[in-house]
Amino acid sequence: MPADRGTDRSRLQVWLVLIILIAFAVGGFFVTRNTAQREEQQLLEERAAEVAALLSTSDTLAASLQLIGEVYVNGEGTGRAFAAAARTLLTGTVTHVGIAQLTDGEAIVVDVEGIEGTTLASGDVLGAQHDELVRRAIEAQGLVSTLMRGDEFSTLIMALGRSDGLVVFEEALFASEPTPAEAASPFEELDAVLYRTPTADLDNMLIATTDDLPLPGPVAERTLTFGSETWLLQAAANTPLASAQARAVPWIILASGLVAAVLAGGVLTLLARRRAYALSLVEQRTVELRNTMTALEAARVAADKANEAKNHFLSRMSHELRTPLNSVLGFAQLLELNEQDPESRDSISHILKGGNHLLNLINEVLDISRIETGDIMLSQESVLASEVITESVDLIRPLAAARSIALGPDHRQTCGQHVFADRQRLKQVLLNLLSNAVKYNRVGGMVSVTCEQSSSTRLRIKVTDTGPGISQEDKELLFVPFERLGADLTDVEGSGIGLALSRRLAEAMGGTLDLESEVGGGTTFWVELPLVEGVVERYERLSVSGSTGGEPVPERVRHKVLYIEDNLANVTLVERIFDQEGQIELVPAMQGRLGLELARQHLPAVILLDLHLADMSGDEVLQLLRDDPETSMIPVVIISADATPGQIQRLKAAGATSYLTKPLDVRELRQAVTEILGTAAASV
Repeated sequence: MPADRGTDRSRLQVWLVLIILIAFAVGGFFVTRNTAQREEQQLLEERAAEVAALLSTSDTLAASLQLIGEVYVNGEGTGRAFAAAARTLLTGTVTHVGIAQLTDGEAIVVDVEGIEGTTLASGDVLGAQHDELVRRAIEAQGLVSTLMRGDEFSTLIMALGRSDGLVVFEEALFASEPTPAEAASPFEELDAVLYRTPTADLDNMLIATTDDLPLPGPVAERTLTFGSETWLLQAAANTPLASAQARAVPWIILASGLVAAVLAGGVLTLLARRRAYALSLVEQRTVELRNTMTALEAARVAADKANEAKNHFLSRMSHELRTPLNSVLGFAQLLELNEQDPESRDSISHILKGGNHLLNLINEVLDISRIETGDIMLSQESVLASEVITESVDLIRPLAAARSIALGPDHRQTCGQHVFADRQRLKQVLLNLLSNAVKYNRVGGMVSVTCEQSSSTRLRIKVTDTGPGISQEDKELLFVPFERLGADLTDVEGSGIGLALSRRLAEAMGGTLDLESEVGGGTTFWVELPLVEGVVERYERLSVSGSTGGEPVPERVRHKVLYIEDNLANVTLVERIFDQEGQIELVPAMQGRLGLELARQHLPAVILLDLHLADMSGDEVLQLLRDDPETSMIPVVIISADATPGQIQRLKAAGATSYLTKPLDVRELRQAVTEILGTAAASV
């Protein structure tokens, strides 16, 4: 390939990587920005609901006017009791409280109390707008209103019609111009408008905190019921309601993606230049060898080797460019293997650390976003704490050995109880706590895991290290995303988001995560979860000794049932359930891939399948079973803690025969398997 064609191709590849990385960054920016905007809208809806709750006083006003009417009727015409009762309502903006009735077709004031300087008196004939309000109140037999708009002040009249023909009314003044919320108001950050109609009619506006109408931007609306009328409240934010952190995340992702694009462009440009230089040397050497008869064979061999190296390089680069971040990390590792200059190796090490940091950061930020919007899927069930702790400790042993960290005494003595949790997410939390205990420990230190009951219903799993400890003022900062308390200035790798993610996972499972520490005395992180009864213990407690639910089936009738489940306690439970069934031989598989192999090998009559497995999802196992002609017709019964209707409907549509939820109902499991076996026997 000519050098200029190779250079053009390398440039094209560089531009392709840059475009992919920039597209990834921009896409992440818009996704997280939309999430922040949804959070902003949710907060606005909540604040609007609070304002609506404060303004919903129709029941109280109706009761007060009803009481005024009763006082007037029972006052035997003296008017003193009415006057005293009416004056209790003459507060704030209220100017009149009175009694009116229709006499000879006209609305007449029977009695009235008002603030000083008012002119309305007993015996006055009310004007047209008052007259219309009195008639509506009598007809509605409830609370009605009207608005008399003025230049500086407007008057809101609320009237309550009674069954005896009397109408109790209250007049209040409102400023015709908008009145901004005071600085001390809890709704200072909101612009609000209240209309005396179910629609935004400016002629019926009662209260406004701004003259910029209609309200700009996203608007939250609430309807308020005032007697027989429906009023409208509109609210809009005049300052951001969401946290600065939520608003900053999209820009952080965008900036990180652009930085990755710059780094990738620099690395690939360097590689392209080296490749172009190598190609030019090959061509120059080939020309020289062609001019030398005695070196012709050597030139051919050199050219073949150079071409082979070039093809290998292009193939490797194409493979590494499948995803933007993998390309950055892959080429940085290739440079690290071939570079001998110490200064260059140090620069490459920084590229690798930055790339890995960005990869971990993106994964963890996406996990946190899923929790806050309610998108994360959890499969909570009875989990033996010691079993998950053992798996986590075994995974962390190589890291501990590299730093000469000793792992403490056997935790099984204190952790032999069951907790209600998602097994994989609990392991993720424990691995984060254990890796931090090792990374931030002193060389030659110790890490131990113990358990204790913090109450009769909760188990606390504690991870203790012998590190330098954490000061009181730094404790809460530990759970702030991206806050590493100065560790970013050391060689200890991390993103500063693991503890924040672990705490939110613990809370999503109904638990808590916190710590106890003192400077110089080490640190104990603990995760606390609800205690539950083990599935085997529950079965033994509820089962009736010697009862099999029917006549024993002869031993000659045997059916194989494959159970794909990674929780040993659940496997043990199902084994005990079917021990009493002479016709069933249970074949357990604690991994999804092993279950697929056993299904093809044994061709069982029924397959029981858990959805959350360690190596692959149950959805994927079900799909592979249905795609394989040998296993496509085997009935599959899903057993999962996820009991949402949408999940059940989706898996049945994907080919599941039935769907059972945890904790298992023994009779329901036996009936489901028995019905399938009976159908299979009848079809033979």
